[in-house]
Amino acid sequence: MNVMIVDDEYAIRNHMALMLRGIDGLSVMEAANGQDALQKMELLLPNIVLTDIRMPVMDGMELIRQSQMRHPDVWFIVLSNFAEFELAQKAVEYGARSYLLKATITKDIVAEEVDRAILHLNKAAGNGLKFDPNEILMVQNSLFSERLNGHIHNAELLRRAERLSVSVFMEGFHAPSKFAVMEIDTFDSWTKNKFSGRTDLAIYALINLVRETIKRWNKSNELFHLGDNRFVVLDLAESNEERHTLKIENISNVTKQYLGLDASFLINIDFSGMDTFFQKVLKSRLQLVRFFYEKKACVVNAKHVPTPVVELDLYSFLQSVEGNSNQILQVMALPGLIETYFELLRHLCRPPVSVKSDIMTFIQFIEKTGFAVPAALKSEVNQLRASRLTDYKLIFIEWLGEMDWYGKHREEITKALAFIHDRYAIKLTLEDVCAHVNLSRSHLSKLFKEQQGVSVMKYIETYRLKQARLLLRTTSHPISIIIEMVGITDVFYFSKLYKKHFGINPSKDR
Repeated sequence: MNVMIVDDEYAIRNHMALMLRGIDGLSVMEAANGQDALQKMELLLPNIVLTDIRMPVMDGMELIRQSQMRHPDVWFIVLSNFAEFELAQKAVEYGARSYLLKATITKDIVAEEVDRAILHLNKAAGNGLKFDPNEILMVQNSLFSERLNGHIHNAELLRRAERLSVSVFMEGFHAPSKFAVMEIDTFDSWTKNKFSGRTDLAIYALINLVRETIKRWNKSNELFHLGDNRFVVLDLAESNEERHTLKIENISNVTKQYLGLDASFLINIDFSGMDTFFQKVLKSRLQLVRFFYEKKACVVNAKHVPTPVVELDLYSFLQSVEGNSNQILQVMALPGLIETYFELLRHLCRPPVSVKSDIMTFIQFIEKTGFAVPAALKSEVNQLRASRLTDYKLIFIEWLGEMDWYGKHREEITKALAFIHDRYAIKLTLEDVCAHVNLSRSHLSKLFKEQQGVSVMKYIETYRLKQARLLLRTTSHPISIIIEMVGITDVFYFSKLYKKHFGINPSKDR
């Protein structure tokens, strides 16, 4: 058996080597740090490694992590001080088999620990077994991570996969396929409540459940941990978008039913071949920004994710959509303005880090129209760590409540406005709104005109035109597509309305 001692302190390293050289059948090697150890392991692979945790150049934790990807059958024993006890426990989570406290090490203790390692390694070799199921998943994810981050190329990935019997990289990747990215909502709180903060256990529980589901479709399908609360779901040899979507819905239902977790998905990402797969996974990280602008537990088609609009004077743009900011904004119009602005941000799909500044621009616009926005609202916006755009919107909705905006309206009108803002993009009639609020046509029309200043259908028309202007100026969609997105069916009718409302033809406005 080959044993390696890794420690940056020569005296400790030499002392440990002397202890081990007295044991029959052992060949002892030494290394000064993790990087030195990895280089020497390529020349002569040790069966057992005793390593310090804290070392310059490369510490013991990183040595264990990289070795799990390159040489996962090596038996690691961590050497730790009392002050590093928690680190030693963490190293065990990384793949170390045990740890020894430096202050209590004796020749007998070292010999006993090495004998235990030899016994296990010999037994595993005799049974032809290397990994238990969880270890296989760890190795598989390590290889995925190494290739994704560019640390190894395809040839090295396949060489290691073959040596370690990780089959997923050796089959199925050449056929036209799809994958999805799954993001688990409230993953941190679930991990804390169900697994006492043990992220590794939470990840394995989730992976095992989802793997059981996706392997029913194709036995070669796998789930890779992309980092934090995100996972890559392989759907190998699948080219049909409708079937792929149904499969993802199945995963969503399973995670909700058995784990109580809601998940959002970026779906319908095509690939064929190893290089294309990893390129698309890297690209998908940028597209995941879209989750911020959708409701939780959403499904986003990767083919329909808009390109973010970064350069835009939001204040001037909002002014052009809403009209002259010098006019005093009426309280009745404020909810519609809030809806319009948040819809604008959703269309722009800007990086979430810029949204806080965008919200402050909106506050500035409101103040210019004559409103005194409370300091508490501004402070709440500044302090909020939002996971969704709607987290910011709720602050403004609460403000409307504090101003007793809802108290100034009949409950039916409040419901009617929310219904219109939510469903303006589909065919919407006065009868639809009446049915939703349970009022007659004449009664609703009278109340709405009294409180909004315009008829129901005029309000819907104006709101649609404003949303159309947002899309016209912030996307490259053809006008024929834009009018469908805002619930208008006739392009000539749209052009006439648009010019009447804004004083310019849609094509010229663009």
